[in-house]
Amino acid sequence: MKVDLKARFRGLQATLSLPREQILLLFGVEGILYQFSQSVNNFGNCLYATGLGATDTQIGLVQTVPNLLALILLLPCGILSDRLKKSRTVPAACLLVMGIMYFFYGSVPLFGSLKISLFFVFLGMTVASSVLYNAQWQNFFGDVTPVDNRNSVFTFRSRIMFLIGVITPLLCGFAMAAQPDQDSKLFVLRLFYYICGVLVLLQFLAIRRIPCPDQTESGSHFSPQVILSSVRTAFQSKYFPRFFITGVLFYVSWQMDWSMWYIEETQYAHMNEAHLSIMNAVTCIAQVASIGFFSRLSQKRSVYFTMILVQIGYTIGIPLAIFAMSPVFPDGVKPYAFIICAIVPSALECSYNLCLVQMMLAAAPRQNRSLIISLYTLITTLSNAVVPLLGVRLYTALGADWGAVIGFDSVVFLIRVISLAEIIWLFLTTRKEGRLFATSPDEPITQS
Repeated sequence: MKVDLKARFRGLQATLSLPREQILLLFGVEGILYQFSQSVNNFGNCLYATGLGATDTQIGLVQTVPNLLALILLLPCGILSDRLKKSRTVPAACLLVMGIMYFFYGSVPLFGSLKISLFFVFLGMTVASSVLYNAQWQNFFGDVTPVDNRNSVFTFRSRIMFLIGVITPLLCGFAMAAQPDQDSKLFVLRLFYYICGVLVLLQFLAIRRIPCPDQTESGSHFSPQVILSSVRTAFQSKYFPRFFITGVLFYVSWQMDWSMWYIEETQYAHMNEAHLSIMNAVTCIAQVASIGFFSRLSQKRSVYFTMILVQIGYTIGIPLAIFAMSPVFPDGVKPYAFIICAIVPSALECSYNLCLVQMMLAAAPRQNRSLIISLYTLITTLSNAVVPLLGVRLYTALGADWGAVIGFDSVVFLIRVISLAEIIWLFLTTRKEGRLFATSPDEPITQS
């Protein structure tokens, strides 16, 4: 059977020329480029700090320092975004800064005795730019995607990102593990940060190609009155306060063990760079395999229902991790037991961002929405700056030993159970109001 490749290519071009397909493709490209840098960050930042000689407390600061910088900039960026003609401008500027800063970040070991100090400076610039980008991206995404196409675009972007999340840590981890000494390992990691810089600059060009309508409402001048007005608008609305409480409690319960997770992996599960890269790859594969199911589930049962399963995943991850690190397994087996025990919670937790973004857009008032999102992100970023460090300090106060791990993880488990109960309450309340599938706070209530 003869295949007309030219006709197939013309058909593909015609399909991709449709506005909806163009948006799908461009967000897919944007997601690929973004995920590479985020995968290198998630895999490499603590390893980078360890290779430079960081202590456990300084490992805790890996989350704190960049998020404190992001806190300073979130509100000005949110107000600026509301005042500009297009919601794309601020996230594009964030990418430009981020891309340039990666080249400085990768050069930190060249600065001798200043390397730890400059590590935190350029870590702050790269990660804070990413936090700001993600906050403003949500408003941008809401502006440029049709409501009926939003879930499919987000799902496609997430699926592509998970695939990159599989490949990138494997490449980086095995390349580092193959090196004979610490200096060679750091050199490999530095090369990956340089690649991040190039790809983030390409990401800047990609989002410039996404058609973005002019914003229909112009924001006010940057002043305390504007902030107070936006806070009043958000919390006097019927739906945003409920989402705010649920979202913040979820993030606190999730962020509590971010720095401790690395300590547990390396000190108690005895994982090296290769194990860590396999861990990232396996969890991403589990997420790729399950994201389509959870996307369809969100369309059928709502993102609120899916979010319940997400938090169940995070909650059961605690006892599974304790089991994997326990004396039941020899030291040589613990890395693989830890990886296996991470598969189920990882598959369940893959859709949290898919859910939270749509829940937020359904709850946030349209007036000054970018600023309201920035205010919400400011609180979650503040918790990200403080809570992981508090987790490490709690572990240290409990004795920094295996008993301290049990005590710390028990506290996190309790917080996640409370968060799970809150999410279930939000689901039941929203279902009672007939708003499970609402896409904005102004959408009329329908009978459930």
